[in-house]
Amino acid sequence: MNHPSQDIIGTKGKELKNKKIVLCITGSIAAIKSAEIARELMRHSAQVFPVMTKMAQRIIHPDLMEWATGNPVVFELTGKIEHVELGNISDLILVAPATANTISKIACGIDDTPVTSVISVAFGLGKPILIVPAMHESMYKHPILIQNIEKLRSFECEFIGPEIQEGKAKIASVEKIVKEVINKFKK
Repeated sequence: MNHPSQDIIGTKGKELKNKKIVLCITGSIAAIKSAEIARELMRHSAQVFPVMTKMAQRIIHPDLMEWATGNPVVFELTGKIEHVELGNISDLILVAPATANTISKIACGIDDTPVTSVISVAFGLGKPILIVPAMHESMYKHPILIQNIEKLRSFECEFIGPEIQEGKAKIASVEKIVKEVINKFKK
């Protein structure tokens, strides 16, 4: 039996039919957009599986993401090895929002959160990874972060650049994120 929140699946299109997207949410204030991102992906027929860091949970509650997606939220790793299961079933890992901290951890192979553990598994399986940065503009301009983004691009990670406004590197619009995800599967 499907969760009632999944009734919206496919209401706007079938472009993401049978696609399983793991939505990794980190501790940027832009996490407030995560439910909206998940719901819009679902409207285009995707199944969305949320994963959250502890810092993301300080901004939005896991219950919101379970309601939004109809799927349980992974916010800690247990003996069920959720990170391996999600890596195996995923068609795409979407990190939205991605903090400077998480981007740098990914680039250095550090996997100490549910999000970075899922991404480590995805790398090992050759799964596509799409990263959507969101942070203060000064952090986005940090030379080491810039190097880490370039390092990840060299490993075929793709990025959806932020919108620079009001001294912030704000998360890309929901519409742009969904469009990029759809285009990724058209390739």
